[in-house]
Amino acid sequence: MAQYNPPDQQKYPPPQQPYYAQGQQQNAYNAQQQPAYNPNAQQQWGLHQDPQQQYFGAPSGTPQGQPITGVVPPAYETAPYDGTINPDSGLPAKFNPRPRYNDCWAFFLFIAQFAAFVVLSGFAISKINENRQSGIYYPAPGQGNSGVALGFFSKSGLITMLIAVLTGAVISVLYFMLTEAFPRQVIKVTFALSIIAYLAIAIYYFIRGLWMPAIFGLIFGILYASMWFFWKSRIPFATEMLRAVTSISKKYPATFVLAFLGLFVQIAYSVYFVVVISGCYEMYYDKDTGTTPGKLQALIVCCFFSFYWTSQVIKNIIHVTLAGVFATYYFMAGSPQGMSKSPTCASFKRACTTSIGSICFGSLIIAVIQTLRAVVQILRSDGNGGFLAFIACIIDCFLSCMQGVIEYVNKYAFCQVAIYGKAYIPAARDTWTILKDRGIVQIINDNLIGNVWAMGAIMSGCFSGLASYLYLRFENPPFNSNGEFTYVIVVMAFVMGMQMLFTVGTVIDSGVATTFVCLAEDPAALARTKPELFERIRATWPAVVQGVN
Repeated sequence: MAQYNPPDQQKYPPPQQPYYAQGQQQNAYNAQQQPAYNPNAQQQWGLHQDPQQQYFGAPSGTPQGQPITGVVPPAYETAPYDGTINPDSGLPAKFNPRPRYNDCWAFFLFIAQFAAFVVLSGFAISKINENRQSGIYYPAPGQGNSGVALGFFSKSGLITMLIAVLTGAVISVLYFMLTEAFPRQVIKVTFALSIIAYLAIAIYYFIRGLWMPAIFGLIFGILYASMWFFWKSRIPFATEMLRAVTSISKKYPATFVLAFLGLFVQIAYSVYFVVVISGCYEMYYDKDTGTTPGKLQALIVCCFFSFYWTSQVIKNIIHVTLAGVFATYYFMAGSPQGMSKSPTCASFKRACTTSIGSICFGSLIIAVIQTLRAVVQILRSDGNGGFLAFIACIIDCFLSCMQGVIEYVNKYAFCQVAIYGKAYIPAARDTWTILKDRGIVQIINDNLIGNVWAMGAIMSGCFSGLASYLYLRFENPPFNSNGEFTYVIVVMAFVMGMQMLFTVGTVIDSGVATTFVCLAEDPAALARTKPELFERIRATWPAVVQGVN
């Protein structure tokens, strides 16, 4: 990216008061003079009436971010932040309005379904213990494959899994440091690796004679390669976003602790769910006829719905907490008031109190779709390739697309919940407004940065799988003396390694999404508190000065 020269001081005369305080008596928040920033100036920001120019930079021959004479930018559409302080929290009113509990009905409904699942788990686990004591379904260790399976919980098995986790953790730390130091190069290299991966998959399937997946791999590889010519103009902006978010997250390591804590809670809950499902089968499965009664089928659907909803709530609590931390930094760092002592704890408290209803509401929508997809997939497996299976395949495709769209909207809607304390419906509506106004930049930026962590996760998984394989190869633990579980263990290690880096990526993804929403709705706040960062972002994305209404 070309060196960006500081703006001419003659074009940016510092006012006697910040523009948002003109005509008003200065309050405690703007008692100190803030960096000059006047979004209503007609010549200085270089915006364009043409949407293509507005989102992808200046016309040919004009450096991005430099003043363009003769071009009148659109009026600043977002009401400037007036700097008022919330008397209850001491935080800026726009960032943290008066605390209010939203969508409480969703929270109470969530508690009711979770309580029902816990009650059911009591019966299921009691049934499992009863059968285990009687020896009906659990042969003694050493009989059949059960003794080998129990080897996973032996000292050697735990060492194998620990090696995978530690390898993934080390790779995650190193990859994060690499991304922070060379964000632009990492974005370009991972983009090229994605193209190579698609083409390699296509070649592999062509060699095996599987023509359909080979053709699809080739098509995606060519499409992704062609995107380079359309997306390379957005790499400087993605670079600045990635550099800023990684540096912020490094200042607050509690965000990573929270992300990994969420991962461990998810794993523990998944194990708990599997135990409950096993107990349900032992309670109601007809062993004589080998059929699944309707009562058991309905119970399994309800259990999966509860699992999906609870998993979504856990994930979104982490996301909302992380979004609150990055929003606090966006509005408060560099201001006269400064950052709070423990932004992560304060944000987690908001996520689990005033925002929990909105989190449950948004998570419920995804859980319903996921449950419907699970039912449809069961119908597909029972259709035996007939017309019913064909219809189920179409419905599953439609639900999959719907789930992807809603999950994408939810990511930014929950940022609105974390930043402004909105209810879910207003947050989703405002997110849709941002998508309509800034959707091209937003989607491209997400793809470029998301691709960085996707390729990093694959690399982390490969190293974790290799480390576990080498341990099995040279130590030859007793539970895998014949090598029959090597493939399973290596795959598990690969998944664990991927998940370790994806967890780090979760922090960055939440930070990027939150910063994008803040920039879209209130760019003036960044110009006041962190003018150097604002100028770097404006140099790569001039349209940032025009807030979304």
